[in-house]
Amino acid sequence: MRRGDSIPTHSDPGPRPTEADVILTQYWAHVTAHVRFILETHPAGTSEDVRRIASRYLESAAKVVPASLRGELDEHDAPRAVRRAVTFIQANLLERVTAVDIAAAAGSSPRALQLAFRRALDLTPMEYVRDARLTGAHAQLLVDSHTPVGQIALKWGFSNQGRFAAAYRERYGETPTQTRGRLDLAQDGGSEVPSDTEALTA
Repeated sequence: MRRGDSIPTHSDPGPRPTEADVILTQYWAHVTAHVRFILETHPAGTSEDVRRIASRYLESAAKVVPASLRGELDEHDAPRAVRRAVTFIQANLLERVTAVDIAAAAGSSPRALQLAFRRALDLTPMEYVRDARLTGAHAQLLVDSHTPVGQIALKWGFSNQGRFAAAYRERYGETPTQTRGRLDLAQDGGSEVPSDTEALTA
């Protein structure tokens, strides 16, 4: 290397996301949160008809949002350690977990697992945890009009309310309070908020 040459870095942040990328990413986050709540929490989720409709809904949304923006794990291409880590994370979202805990469950070292996550999902394991918890908090805010927003944040592992609100807004395009406000408005008989399905098929 000649004097004055820039020092190469090991990570390339890549191009900044466009406004359309941000909108589509937020849209996909809304869709998956709704479907996850219905299938895993709502009583209707046990209905085969409902599960079939939810599956078609996801398939339709996936045609709108590029795979690169969905951040999905490819079950066939992802390393076994990453798949094990994701399974462990999803099973322990409400528990206090560390990068060391996740690596141990995956049978890997923290450093090796972080590199594998970067290659497979462009996230670190702890970033994946944060995103999964945001999804859980979002799903609860969509239907729970009684539990305070701060209590929901704590339940899903966010002790800093400011950071929770900032991360939530970056992902969903609105604050947790705004999500709660839309639910309250709908329950009070106010203006109906169009569903994601209606927005998709309009």
